[in-house]
Amino acid sequence: MAVMDETQPTDAPNDNYELLDSGGGRVLEKWGRAVFARPGQQIWWRRKLPGGEWKKALDLKRDLKQPRKVRFGQLVFLIGGSGGSPRALGPELHDSWDRVTAMCAAFSTKMRRPARVLHLFGGVGGHTLAAALGGASVAHVEAHQESLSRARENATLNATALASRDIRWVLDDPMKFAQREKAQNARHDLVIVDPHSSREAKHGFEPERDLASLIATASGLLSDTPLGLVVVCRQGNLSPTTLQNLMKHELSIFGGTFACGELLLRGGEGVPPAPCGAFAQWQK
Repeated sequence: MAVMDETQPTDAPNDNYELLDSGGGRVLEKWGRAVFARPGQQIWWRRKLPGGEWKKALDLKRDLKQPRKVRFGQLVFLIGGSGGSPRALGPELHDSWDRVTAMCAAFSTKMRRPARVLHLFGGVGGHTLAAALGGASVAHVEAHQESLSRARENATLNATALASRDIRWVLDDPMKFAQREKAQNARHDLVIVDPHSSREAKHGFEPERDLASLIATASGLLSDTPLGLVVVCRQGNLSPTTLQNLMKHELSIFGGTFACGELLLRGGEGVPPAPCGAFAQWQK
């Protein structure tokens, strides 16, 4: 399968992605040298750029037939083609990836061993590769074969940066896998959860029904030297406060610090940020 290389030199400003405009239910983005438009949630305001700029944009889902490489910080990912939708990748998670890399690197320095990380609903591998970049040993669990294959492709693209990092690829329903890990008394220093609907699961994932029990299960998988729990939710219109309160219910007894906020696509000056979901984080 041919791959169009859209990466820039590592010293290029602000990497390879840029939010150009948002409004009218869509976002206008620059991926490498190409400009695309796609739907976005809760984007009801008026656009800044003239209509002619939007009309020139390609449709990311329809027009990007071959995968392209795009750089985010120190990592390179494929978008487009099979398994490479931007929703699966999530440029709004870039800040979260950076935090996870820093957390894992600090843990390795302090404990003199790699952090053991479990990434549930691993998707196409953003948090997995970010943790590995920080020196962690990662178990990546994903129910969709297509997404798992793309995640492994992304890891191959970053082979030099990741060197011989230990990543275990698991094709399984993430919620069932987590329950088995808990039953077997398996422990991880950091658990990352990015829930999405699993077509292979009987009912799929629904935040109102499943999120509280998933956080409870994930908190029970933390080791005696826990690094933290990171939960991002890009499904529905979940409040960051709701997500943090669910985490506090399970983890306040252990001390540590909590943080929460919106997941946002951000552009340059004057470009309205576009909401994409919520995150909450507990760190010991």
